[in-house]
Amino acid sequence: MSHLAKTFADSTYQYEIVRGEHFYLHTKCGKRFIDFTSGVTAHSILGYSQASIVEGIKRQAERIGHIDFKTYRDPIREELAELLLSRKKHDLDVFYPVGSSGGEACEAAMKLSYAYHLQRGLSEKNHFISRRQGYHGSTSDSLAIGDRPNLDIFRSFHPSNRHKIPEHNFSRHALPDESEDEYLSRCLEDLKNEIERVGPEKVAAFIGETTLGGLVGDVEPHRNYWREIRKICDEFGVHLIIDEVWCGTGTSGLIYSIDWDDVTPDFIFMGKTLGAGYGAVSGLVTKRVFIEEIKDAFGIIPHSITHQGHTLSCAAAVEAQKIIHNDALLRNVLDRSDQLKNIFSGRLQGHQFFKEIRGRGLRLSLEYKTPDNHWFGTTVAGLARERHGILISGKWHRLGFMPPLIVDKDICDFVAHTICDVFIEVADNFNSFKKSMTFNAAVF
Repeated sequence: MSHLAKTFADSTYQYEIVRGEHFYLHTKCGKRFIDFTSGVTAHSILGYSQASIVEGIKRQAERIGHIDFKTYRDPIREELAELLLSRKKHDLDVFYPVGSSGGEACEAAMKLSYAYHLQRGLSEKNHFISRRQGYHGSTSDSLAIGDRPNLDIFRSFHPSNRHKIPEHNFSRHALPDESEDEYLSRCLEDLKNEIERVGPEKVAAFIGETTLGGLVGDVEPHRNYWREIRKICDEFGVHLIIDEVWCGTGTSGLIYSIDWDDVTPDFIFMGKTLGAGYGAVSGLVTKRVFIEEIKDAFGIIPHSITHQGHTLSCAAAVEAQKIIHNDALLRNVLDRSDQLKNIFSGRLQGHQFFKEIRGRGLRLSLEYKTPDNHWFGTTVAGLARERHGILISGKWHRLGFMPPLIVDKDICDFVAHTICDVFIEVADNFNSFKKSMTFNAAVF
């Protein structure tokens, strides 16, 4: 009996992974899978066994694994900061490493937002507004501003000064005959009304994922959404905090997804894609003036984590971001995104179960409408895995495609056409398959 506690206590692991290479995973029993989930949680955005990253980690480990962020200078952190700000289109100009997870980075952004207001004498600005169907992590504060139904057991100790407005999702929430521009106006009024209800003097920040990510599934904003949100935040003296844990560092085809929207927020925090699965590292970018004024007021940045700016993880992130900060790779992201969208829409458009394919770059979701959505998604994903050796995310109302950014044209062609075949087969045999097939939502 194993002494390891598992998240899903009643589940059994389907496969033991012994090796990864490029976009393939190899199991102990000899199976090879094409991984279109980037490690299930979409963190391994450069695939597996990238030689330059492995060598960079080795070089750093031979020098030192980690040195305290607060006490000692570490050039590898400075190199990461320079790299992350080298291709930005926004006006943020300083990188602050946090810890290992996006949830930690979310809380750091919230704390620094409040600290900035506090040093200006605005101590009541400790309320935060977010959106339903967002997910920002599972630490206490990040959980309180997100939606995670399976963790609702902790709702009783969420802070009371956290508030939510409806998600921004035209496909799901537009009224009959409402245009996209009319829907945008309604979404903007939701934020204005909530700020006024809470009181502008009490609201520190509005927090949102650039594109709604892991829950509802890769919903792009209206082309003017973030520009208008920025105006509202400025009008009421509210910070704009952008979450790019899911959609950042090149996954959208630009280093920062918010750069597609031509907006400078006050904070952008990132996590899982930063180290591309080779290191557990998170951080945020913000305005240098914020950091300087906070330090002037308090003598320090009032925030600390033991493994903040973890040296070995930062070394991994530097090598990963060197690969990502490359015109050819970013072009590949956009080309493969167009390819996948075209195949799915071309083959499934008009199918009674198909709703839409959406997303930016290589963060894509195919939404369907069936008599039993969750069963349909897990069955399509399960058959793709067991019959064809393809790993995708299939659950709730959509199939999720998050392949590594290095994925090539031939693999995308094979995966997309195979998934279309399986989609149609399961749809055509819905009732008979439902009596005989059950798959877990988890890939492993």
